[in-house]
Amino acid sequence: MRIGLLLCLSSWVWATDFMYYMELPVQVQEGQIAVQLKPAPFVSFETLKDDRQNIDRAMVELSLDSALRQTVYLMRTLERNRGTIMANKAPIEILSFKWELAKRDLTGKPEEVYEYETTLVLGAEENQGLIRFEDKEFAFTLNDLTDQAAYETYLKHLIFPFESKTFALNNQDAFLVDLYFQWPKVLVKESEFNVFDLFPSLILWNKGPITKIKIHLGTTYAHLDSGQWSQENSTYLARHKQAIELYEQVLVNEQNNRVNQAIQGLEEYLQMVPTDKKALKLLMDLYLSEEMEDEAYSLISRFQPIFATIRDGLTNQKSLAAEASQKRNFLLGKRRDFRRDRKVELKITAPENMDMVTGKTYLEFALAAHDAPILQIDCYADEELIGSMTEPPFRAAFTSNGGQRSMELRVMAYFENETYQEARIRVRTVDVDEEEWVNLVPVRTVVTAGSRKFLTDLNQEDFKVFENGKECKIEHFRKDQSPLRVAILIDTSISMFGEKLYNAQYAVHSFLSKLQPEDRAEIYTFDHRVLRLAPFSNHFDVMGNQVFTLSPQLSTSLYDAILAAVDDLNGQNGNKVIIIVSDGSDSSSVSTDIHVTQALQRSSAMVYSLIMPGDFLGQSNQLGNLFLEEIAKYTGSIATKVRKVRDLDQEFDQIYEELKSFYYLDYYSKASKGDREIQIKAKGGKARHRVIAQ
Repeated sequence: MRIGLLLCLSSWVWATDFMYYMELPVQVQEGQIAVQLKPAPFVSFETLKDDRQNIDRAMVELSLDSALRQTVYLMRTLERNRGTIMANKAPIEILSFKWELAKRDLTGKPEEVYEYETTLVLGAEENQGLIRFEDKEFAFTLNDLTDQAAYETYLKHLIFPFESKTFALNNQDAFLVDLYFQWPKVLVKESEFNVFDLFPSLILWNKGPITKIKIHLGTTYAHLDSGQWSQENSTYLARHKQAIELYEQVLVNEQNNRVNQAIQGLEEYLQMVPTDKKALKLLMDLYLSEEMEDEAYSLISRFQPIFATIRDGLTNQKSLAAEASQKRNFLLGKRRDFRRDRKVELKITAPENMDMVTGKTYLEFALAAHDAPILQIDCYADEELIGSMTEPPFRAAFTSNGGQRSMELRVMAYFENETYQEARIRVRTVDVDEEEWVNLVPVRTVVTAGSRKFLTDLNQEDFKVFENGKECKIEHFRKDQSPLRVAILIDTSISMFGEKLYNAQYAVHSFLSKLQPEDRAEIYTFDHRVLRLAPFSNHFDVMGNQVFTLSPQLSTSLYDAILAAVDDLNGQNGNKVIIIVSDGSDSSSVSTDIHVTQALQRSSAMVYSLIMPGDFLGQSNQLGNLFLEEIAKYTGSIATKVRKVRDLDQEFDQIYEELKSFYYLDYYSKASKGDREIQIKAKGGKARHRVIAQ
């Protein structure tokens, strides 16, 4: 959600060289937690002034220490007009800040909250400001605040007017500490001072949605690890900072004609912020300047909805496609001269060596550790080509054609660096009657009794498949135990602040702890930008820890986040799943809902939507909710309206149980995709299904 707050500023208010967030390092000793504050530079204003950066202006005006930076500008403005406004009333209290430093459990429930207030004062002496806290008073020199060290000292006194704050540990093995403040309150009266003529935006500080929320400055997640305390200090904001610094270096390299370094940096940056429009365009331009047509074509194809909004973004796509096809055919024509790369991991996963097979069977394989792009993968059964592909799903159907006792299955993978790898096994076969090959339709389904109970002990006889009203014979059936590939998308827009985001963090952490070593997960956050917090891996403890430091920020880029997740899942084997936690409609994506629907049509991913209640003003987002419901239903999944956010972990438990309750079946069809209407009926329950991408 974007906050439509009017600030009467003719330009961005920059009183210092950096935006800041706060690290809150903790020390645990003798049953107590000592919390300190360390200001951490987030991004320089030189970077923000660069139009090539894709940083939301509203972030600069409304996030992190924005209000604190503007107070510096305000105080210096008042100082320049000291003679006009003082009128023998010095010192003058200008603004007050309310702070909340809290120790919480992992669901965000406050266990100990320290609320305090500091006051910003225009001192009686020339060029003097004061910070008041209880019976303490900190003096500072106004003109010094443009110096980084002086501004950091100012922040420490204004935000943390004590050396440290102590909380009780209470025999815990994990906890959160975070810091919030409310938008500052104006203490001067317009009738007494001519302040508002000097700084018009000041009069708006007590109005608008921004006053109804708390602004987040930092979070520490501390936990026992092998008997030692470890901590994540504002890890989420630090990752944002890392991405910004990386892109800043890209621009430096590009400006200094270090093209290779710029390309490498952009590729790394887009692993973190995959839908950044300006970065995508720059990378495309650099690819084309270096005659890297294949890379440019692949990039445009993957993010076509975004390139459609970029001038000249799609102009060369057709010619690039033709060139890529021509190059591919040329290389494949000389594949007999390729050298074998034994470092590439290629393994046939089903069937296994010397398995017994009969009738129609799937050859499945896994491919990893290949550095070069795939040219083509060919699958053979007794040297008969049964399938060719360039991307997952890596599977091909074959028939054991009676009269033979065994059959060789072989997979050949060819790569653009003129290398190959192969894998082969033998299987035993049994004679069967020959069947007509039409079109084998693979389906993933789940069966529920009521709304919450999953039926997991059904047999093939318990299912019936109907296509266009006609019953079809089920050819193959099994309880699907394929590994999971789960992309978790967490809304971090400002409307999620508070209880909703805390419970989302806890629920995701709990969900990750249930996944098995063969599963993989990734985590995206989306607000004014899409950030890949953790790429696909099975290091669930690491990514679970990072989740506990999320920070609510501004608007909502839901559509772009889904497109990024679909793109990642396209390169994965296993059951592909997207879980979305959000409370609102999209407000800042480059792409549209139509683009998302089209991408999901080409994917076998199932989308689970967890719709959080209302926004921070208590308003529901009917259009956003409807979209989340529709994409879940379209992909054979469910959307859940979360009534009580504290029960969100239970909703994740339900999703996990469902993901482990899939059945797999297939049948032969003569209908085209567009004419196909499938119904599945299951004994004792209701079936939901999704046709796996063919």
